Amino acid sequence: MSPTLKMSFLRHLALLTGLALSSFAAEAQTFPARPISLIVPFAAGGAADTTGRIVAEALGRVLKQTVVVENIGGAGGAIGVTRVKNATPDGYTIGLGHTGTQAAAVTTTPKIQHNPRVDFAYLGLVASTPNIIFVRNDFPAKDLREFIAVARQMQDKLTMGHSGNGAASHMTCLHFYGLIGVKPTYVPYRGFGQTVNDIIGSKIDGSCDLVASVTGHVQGGSVRALVVAAKERAESVPNVPTALEAGLPEFLGETWTGLFLPKNAPKEVFETLQTALGTALEDPEVKRKLVAIGVRIPLSSSGVMNMPTRPAVNSPGADQALPIRSLRTSSLDSVTGVSITLPSGRLPKPQTIALAYGQPTNNGRRSARKP
Repeated sequence: MSPTLKMSFLRHLALLTGLALSSFAAEAQTFPARPISLIVPFAAGGAADTTGRIVAEALGRVLKQTVVVENIGGAGGAIGVTRVKNATPDGYTIGLGHTGTQAAAVTTTPKIQHNPRVDFAYLGLVASTPNIIFVRNDFPAKDLREFIAVARQMQDKLTMGHSGNGAASHMTCLHFYGLIGVKPTYVPYRGFGQTVNDIIGSKIDGSCDLVASVTGHVQGGSVRALVVAAKERAESVPNVPTALEAGLPEFLGETWTGLFLPKNAPKEVFETLQTALGTALEDPEVKRKLVAIGVRIPLSSSGVMNMPTRPAVNSPGADQALPIRSLRTSSLDSVTGVSITLPSGRLPKPQTIALAYGQPTNNGRRSARKP
């Protein structure tokens, strides 16, 4: 190539590069300039999907842009979360995850393709809901005590559905049945909708899911709820006793839900979305909708067990030691102990939410309790 042609080529290359950078910068400044995808890593019909749609609609109003929910289920939510990890970090792909996908799955699925500590920038905690045990209406037990007696006789003949290894429904079942000394047969599904349909149809016996997933079915009488894993009754299903009332006080479990971006999203885009999330969750109508399905918007970690954590990494602003942009996790044991810190949807309080189902005994195992 002659010196003249080479110089001309370099000038054109520099011009094109400059135009591309200018275009990217302009899009960042006008963000969002096009619709945003919110990936819910479960099939339609469960708590994650319902919560995601409420939040997506509210975010869209604040941002004055469409936020489209995409349900990408499978592998206990890992497929959808990995899709977010691999997305372009431009703010146009947001992920929704919860205790199962962002914490428990790491301990239950060794070959998982995402690392919640390093692959994401966390926008905020948007909801929290207690877990609940429920069964088909024709199951031969009317309350928790009767159910435990029957379950101990049935053992592996008892069939419990869940949304995949590491999903909140799976972890709740592991905890509950560990406490009562029962080893049921687990039936994995792609999402709550398929699970509850088979329970209603008496194809399986029950599940251990979230209050927000099953509220409508409990209210409508299509399933029988036995116990809520909380110290207080759930507002959306007030007739269901708490674990303490039912005689199993160790059964406490709450599942949080949060939003996140792929790591390395532009700071301006991250801050725009985080601020919009805080504004959206202040909307009284949004709060009303969340409460109606059994969800609350956590404002502090009061009443939730906090555990030792590891330093945050790869999160916007981490170099400035801003706790609101941090993610911290630690393992209490190989199955049921994980804590994670996320920013609150309502700024500026960070949240430390723990998945800590009871305390391990001296040998690291949990002994069955006889209520």
